[in-house]
Amino acid sequence: MIQGSARTGAGPAAERIRARLAEAVAAHRRGRLDVAEPIYRDILRQAPDHSDALHLLGLVAHQKGDQAEAIRLIGRALRLNPANAAYANSLGLALLAQGRADKAEEAFARALGLDPALAEAHNNLGNARMRSGNSDGAIAAYQRAIAIRSDYAEAHANLAAALRKAGELAAARAAAERALAIRPDYVGALCTLGLIRHEQGEYEAALAVYDRAMALDPLHATARANRATLLLLLGRMEEGWREYEWRWRAQGFTTKARDFGRPGWDGSDLAGRTILIHAEQGLGSAIQFVRYVPLVAARGGRVILECQPPLARLFGSLVGRGAEALVCKGEALPEFAVHAPLMSLPRLLGTTLATIPNHVPYLTVEEQMGTFWRERLAHLPEPRVGLVWAGNPNHANDRNRSLPARLLAPLLARPGLSFVDLQVGAAASERAQLPEGALASPGELGDFADTAATVAALDLVISVDTAVAHLAGALAKPVWILLPFVGEWRWLEERPDTPWYPTMRLFRQQRPGDWEGVVDAVGQALADRAW
Repeated sequence: MIQGSARTGAGPAAERIRARLAEAVAAHRRGRLDVAEPIYRDILRQAPDHSDALHLLGLVAHQKGDQAEAIRLIGRALRLNPANAAYANSLGLALLAQGRADKAEEAFARALGLDPALAEAHNNLGNARMRSGNSDGAIAAYQRAIAIRSDYAEAHANLAAALRKAGELAAARAAAERALAIRPDYVGALCTLGLIRHEQGEYEAALAVYDRAMALDPLHATARANRATLLLLLGRMEEGWREYEWRWRAQGFTTKARDFGRPGWDGSDLAGRTILIHAEQGLGSAIQFVRYVPLVAARGGRVILECQPPLARLFGSLVGRGAEALVCKGEALPEFAVHAPLMSLPRLLGTTLATIPNHVPYLTVEEQMGTFWRERLAHLPEPRVGLVWAGNPNHANDRNRSLPARLLAPLLARPGLSFVDLQVGAAASERAQLPEGALASPGELGDFADTAATVAALDLVISVDTAVAHLAGALAKPVWILLPFVGEWRWLEERPDTPWYPTMRLFRQQRPGDWEGVVDAVGQALADRAW
């Protein structure tokens, strides 16, 4: 909200300041911060307590990314004029950009206490609540902004994003389409609509939405990264891997590009050079794509593999089988010439649907550990089946991919099977929902090497889409994955198997939210001993 209205008094000097402020505001609205900023500073040299100039200079700092300076300037303006709702709203914007969602929410609430009809503050309050994980509160704030200003495209688009996160896809789609009816060139709303159409299983329609977004802004990273995952889901891997490089620039991507002061590898022969391959995103992705390490070594390089600490002992089995050394994230790195993120390796090595490297096992369990964990489970009658019902709750799609443990109770009632608890994390407490004594505990699982040794002692693993499922596939263990109606891109479209893991079988929801149907299908497969 860029406006200038401070009372500067009467007389020629005050009139000159008003004219200069109007000139700066006009430039500011055109995006000419380089013109507006020196004028605001000149006004403050003449009138140090000019609250509008302070506020607007603070907005410039906010737009340039200097949130600390923005908070200082806007805070000073607000102390000079504590009844100005626009100032409080701007302070909230800077606080939110600094990652202080709780303080931002307080600032937006203050603005609304001063002016309850300030639609921008309601919209911004919704953004702060979304950042804090309060989707219901965010939805209410966006709806209030729209009630005040029905043509508020940003509020409609934000409402669409919040409703999508809450799983209300039909309402989300309507809100996104309303935003686009108001502003047809709104690329952010197109990105949200593309995600919604994707999650509704309307893949070609989603691609058309992303194509429309890219026609408007070919450099829009979120549109291109979202489109990349859809291309990969559809098996269009050559284009998908290429577009997937936009993930580093997309807002909200799980990990940030790292500057090692070394060039990225271009896929050419390494000719004895040392390459750092570093894990990115989640543990499951690291397990899935670490299969590429020996292929990189075959290009003539010395491979240093960097991974997350919970994977270090497990990935140690690759030292001498592709990797020359292993380091944990956070540890000092040895010297290297080039680097590559794990999930860029399919592009660099030209992976297509037909050439996915799927020789398993590509991870192994140390013999002594395997013996230890087999002995721990030796008292359980065979066949032994491991169960996982939930993944990391911080995963963006955990609401769809995890299921309540109680829904697995029908499987545990099947005779002639020993079920083993592989669930870790907060969802482990849900085992209390299952029949007492129906699920055996293997003992404490310290890291993924322990989990791998336990999995190796089982006959089958049944899991939702988690790192344990990837682990079982990498160990060549029979594994059944329970997937939502629209699964992640890596599981492709509709098929009951996956080229990534030959021993894996996919059980998909036939309609959104239908975990009961998936569990019924798994139960029948168990009855048929279909592994």
